[in-house]
Amino acid sequence: MIDRDALTLEAADWGRGGAVRLGTVTDFDAQRCRARVRIAGDGETSVRTGWLPWATWAAGHLRVWSPPAVGEQCLVLAPSGDMAQAVALPAVFQQQRPGFAAPSDNPQHTLLAWDDGGYIRYERDTHRLILHASCVVRIEGDLLVTGDVFAGGVSLRKHRHTGVRRGDSTSDGPTGGEAPACQ
Repeated sequence: MIDRDALTLEAADWGRGGAVRLGTVTDFDAQRCRARVRIAGDGETSVRTGWLPWATWAAGHLRVWSPPAVGEQCLVLAPSGDMAQAVALPAVFQQQRPGFAAPSDNPQHTLLAWDDGGYIRYERDTHRLILHASCVVRIEGDLLVTGDVFAGGVSLRKHRHTGVRRGDSTSDGPTGGEAPACQ
């Protein structure tokens, strides 16, 4: 249920068909999955919504957790102007504001980009999936690879060992390499 304490929306003209408004997230409550949105005015004259649920990509068999950021533009959708049913729909790019601009302008890419530099990008034109992390990619569970794996330019399937006798003897275990500090 929406808190009605901040629903002074006559000033924002909701009663005359204002079922969709552009606004800016001012607060969010991660525990309750709610956001407050400034929909009109600035400072002392601003009009903010009550705590609204925010829409996400998926909330059923697949659930995506991506809370809105304070300062992020969003749409407030209020069926028939009824704020008791309103929902905040985050994610309106703001090209003029650093941190809120689109992370790519390539229409062939699908990209998830985080503000710390990490990203997952699929390139339809090259058929490549690129995962970038500033430290470590950690996989919990088994990893099954049907192709080859390359590390430092060395093929897992086709690499050769030197200093080993042919026959039924085996080489010593691998040597070298330290685990990254930021596991």
